[in-house]
Amino acid sequence: MDNSVLIIGIDGAGWNLLKPWIKEGELPTLKKLADNGIIADLRTTIPPLSCSAWTSLFTGKNPGKHGIYEYMTESGKLVNSKLIKSEKIWQTLSSHGKRCCIVNVPMTFPVEEINGYMIAGFLTPPDEDVYTYPSSLMSLLKKNNYKVRYEFLPDEKDVSDKKYKFLAELYDVLEKRYLTLKQLMNKEWDFFVLVFEETGPLQYLFWDKKDVMLKFFKKVDSYINELIKIYSANNRRTCIFIVSDHGFNEAPKRCFNMRAWMDNSGILKDKRSSLQKVIPKVYRKINKIPFSKLIFNFDKPKEIRESFQRKIAESSPIYYRYPGIFIDNKELNDKEYGELRNNIITQLRNIQDPVTKELIFQIVEKREAVYHGNSLKFAPDIVAIPKHNYAVMFSFESNKPFEDMKLYHPGRHFSDMYGIFLAFGDDIRKSSFREVSIIDIYPTVLHILGVPISKDADGKVLREIFKENSDLLNKEIVFAQEDAMLNEKNKIKDSLKNIKI
Repeated sequence: MDNSVLIIGIDGAGWNLLKPWIKEGELPTLKKLADNGIIADLRTTIPPLSCSAWTSLFTGKNPGKHGIYEYMTESGKLVNSKLIKSEKIWQTLSSHGKRCCIVNVPMTFPVEEINGYMIAGFLTPPDEDVYTYPSSLMSLLKKNNYKVRYEFLPDEKDVSDKKYKFLAELYDVLEKRYLTLKQLMNKEWDFFVLVFEETGPLQYLFWDKKDVMLKFFKKVDSYINELIKIYSANNRRTCIFIVSDHGFNEAPKRCFNMRAWMDNSGILKDKRSSLQKVIPKVYRKINKIPFSKLIFNFDKPKEIRESFQRKIAESSPIYYRYPGIFIDNKELNDKEYGELRNNIITQLRNIQDPVTKELIFQIVEKREAVYHGNSLKFAPDIVAIPKHNYAVMFSFESNKPFEDMKLYHPGRHFSDMYGIFLAFGDDIRKSSFREVSIIDIYPTVLHILGVPISKDADGKVLREIFKENSDLLNKEIVFAQEDAMLNEKNKIKDSLKNIKI
């Protein structure tokens, strides 16, 4: 019998938040899945950002191959699906005749032609009128008043007063998307992916209000239950995966100024020109743009803000930009570059907050120790991810390496390396694992659907999740001779060569 796969994403969900509620019976759907299927931590990408994590999930590759490390490009432009340098799972499945429906997944704008439907998700530009494939699908979205973006966002200065208005919009967006999902599920699919992205901004704004978050997650839990029922009734033997792109935690209380530390340590000297020293003053004015609007809208002001921020940092031969340290090695030979990197890594691994006496970084590595692939050159020379209670900045406005800080948003996720993983279905056994990797989902789904796996994928098939009597446990893992997209591109190139003008 043919199989079908349903993936439900819950943005930013972590077991630290959900497990107590599941244990108390507050989230009955997730409890049922956890009690009767596979439960594990889901190790995400470095860095734990939605743009890189979801891309790794649907390509099965590390950022060194797919090329997405952060939200902005080197030139300060917002990343999009065209910049992904690896084949996505729905492209692979479509080329093998599998029917796909992709809804509200980050990094899917611009949408692309697939064998099925696609509705773009987070990072869709605010002025975009068409964000579906086929474009005729927009009529259904307009009928349902479907929203791909948020219309209201509280300013940082009044976040405590107006965030409940935003919460009301979150509920409205959630309901309209749910209505559309139910309609899309009323047909047969081989592969269906949807993401409840609303839980991300919810946690940013209400991490300190567990009662508010629980009420919202209970609504999501009930919707998951109904969607699973509808999907299972309309499709063949179904494997269900519940995943998140990363975890969440409280906002950091302490700030580490990498620029001040480098200056005090003799690693870096201020060599800015007079013009470059003026840039921070301009940036401070741009900095008044509400951060929440920049996070969730990503419109033109975001690009302007990022451009100024990069100019401030990149005026230095060594600078920090999340997720790490970039070194301009044009004036360094290989030996000098190696010694400099080793020196910085050794010091960062041992640096302690003088107040808390705590080591502040959880990951400090050379980029080649974290990533591999043709996009390695775009990664920071040193990957440096702090612990969740620290924020790292590169600022010329202060000469103190450590300072207390207070963010307007009580929640943050830039350091939370583990999301959630649940698997459930006729072929899925009941068990718990310590962890699985986000890149393992891609090859596992292809294996379930009987589609050859790219040899260039970094992940592995999760055989251990299948029952002993399941064909999925014992059948051979088949690898593709070459990527379908690469083969098609080569055919086009060969055809163009034969055209005489």
